[in-house]
Amino acid sequence: MLIIHPRLGIGLDIEHNETICHVVGDDDGRFIAAFNGLIVKIPFFSIYFGEFDELDKAVLAAKD
Repeated sequence: MLIIHPRLGIGLDIEHNETICHVVGDDDGRFIAAFNGLIVKIPFFSIYFGEFDELDKAVLAAKD
């Protein structure tokens, strides 16, 4: 999956991420998804190469 987001930064960065979560919206509503993949940040854009996986609601409701 390839997603491009605008951003205000002008720096360059490449990072691998397994821990970032996003609120994702689709036709069925909004849900929390974990991103696993590569993020390339170039001036004014962040480019996501990877997969979004929906988090299980039971996991989100669990208390430590």
